[in-house]
Amino acid sequence: MVEINCIVCEKPIKIPSYIDPEDYDGQLFCHKCNLLLNVKLKSSKLKKYKVAEKQPKVSPSTIKLITAIPRPKKLKEK
Repeated sequence: MVEINCIVCEKPIKIPSYIDPEDYDGQLFCHKCNLLLNVKLKSSKLKKYKVAEKQPKVSPSTIKLITAIPRPKKLKEK
């Protein structure tokens, strides 16, 4: 069985049962850090893998901007 660890978070990536570890050239997804990897397996050995796409993360400055938006005040009923 081939074991692949994520490049970024170093957690093991589960290889779906429909993938043939003897000969696979495609993509795998790390559910821990949302990383998409291009993977090449040959004879149940990892030949190469690299980052295909990294999901954008929300930066702390974006969160500050969102929380700094003034909220409308509630009107007091008389």
